Amino acid sequence: MKKLWFCLLGTILLLCGCASLSTRTTESGIQIIPSFDDYPIQGMLAMPEAKTAETLIIFVNGSGPNTYDNKRQLDENRNFTYFDLFREEFTKRGSAFFSYNTRGVTTSEEPPDFTDVDDELYRQYIPQTSVKDVVAMVEYLKKKPGLKHAKIILLGWSEGTLIAPLVAKETHIDGLILCGYMYDDMMTILDWQQTGGSSMVFYRNYFDYDKDGIVSPEEFAEDKNGVAQYFGITYDYMDQNKDGILDEADFAIMLEPTKNELYKAIEEGDREYLKNNYGVYLTPEWFAAHKQMPANREILPQLDIPIHIIHGTFDQNSSVEGVYATQELFKKLGKNNLTVSVYEGYDHDLNYMDYVLTGEIPEGLKAVFEAGMGM
Repeated sequence: MKKLWFCLLGTILLLCGCASLSTRTTESGIQIIPSFDDYPIQGMLAMPEAKTAETLIIFVNGSGPNTYDNKRQLDENRNFTYFDLFREEFTKRGSAFFSYNTRGVTTSEEPPDFTDVDDELYRQYIPQTSVKDVVAMVEYLKKKPGLKHAKIILLGWSEGTLIAPLVAKETHIDGLILCGYMYDDMMTILDWQQTGGSSMVFYRNYFDYDKDGIVSPEEFAEDKNGVAQYFGITYDYMDQNKDGILDEADFAIMLEPTKNELYKAIEEGDREYLKNNYGVYLTPEWFAAHKQMPANREILPQLDIPIHIIHGTFDQNSSVEGVYATQELFKKLGKNNLTVSVYEGYDHDLNYMDYVLTGEIPEGLKAVFEAGMGM
């Protein structure tokens, strides 16, 4: 069981009432925003003490059920609210911050995820609808008294890095911050995850001491981090194709059975399998819609607004190679509106859990909070 779990590690994708207004300022609080189809988007607006802001940061959600708090259970005695850090850090810099519930999702008091999902409404959560929802948020919030003159920055994370650039094509946006960045379309990234790419990010991080992209028998035997010893795995087992090296091809063999089950469920629209057996609750509608979505390699070059990509080399959800490819693409096109920050050893969440456990904000997250100031 340890071996199976360890092989699969890294393949999962991947977190009322209206606020009162004065004539000149805007209060923090719950906002109910009608979307293009009158669906009521519920979100939380955090304003700086002055109740007016020069910049509004809108967080564009990653995949799955998310709320404006994204409260989570750490252990039996401790919970944390993901967005509290973002509210505190952005508002103390004089910026406003907005987060929102995914369609069909509301907050609850039920651990570990503190979400309540209406399965029928949740079917409306597809990327094309998400784009329209964020456009509606932008149009609504920029009319509020304390935000009328604010720059609008979209902070997209994971799937949100695919959504935010498309929003920028539909309405005026002043800048993009993209974390857990996705260069390819979602289905291409899913295939990378399911055929060993994600797993090799993990193994390169802990075993590839010479950084040549593979794990040799000697590196594995050295086991500097004690990983092989802890999980009781051997090189002979991990080297599935017996070619003397550990690389993506070995994990493709290990993952093939579960990959085939997943792809069969996606193709057949097996709602229950996807809900109960995939790491994130996603629907057949969501997968089908993403097959129609363009990739950032097509969309980002069309934008002339400032774009800042912040990414970790230990991101098992989306390869850092996509960041480098985007950098090269912009250089080839002669475009100078892209900034890239890559953090060695940082994960998909830019080591957010280090903050939860220690109270210290990792450098990658500090870069996120500073990024909007110069746009």
